[in-house]
Amino acid sequence: IKAIVHFDTKKDDQGDRDISIDSTKTSLASFKKLAANPIFNVKLG
Repeated sequence: IKAIVHFDTKKDDQGDRDISIDSTKTSLASFKKLAANPIFNVKLG
């Protein structure tokens, strides 16, 4: 995995879906779990 892109917004292109990372406690917990995965511990340079 080189990158993960997530569009964190309260309203999507249809204006009615909250896809922000913290829209629910479950979504925030899932994001934190994913972000803590060692696969993202990379060395640059």
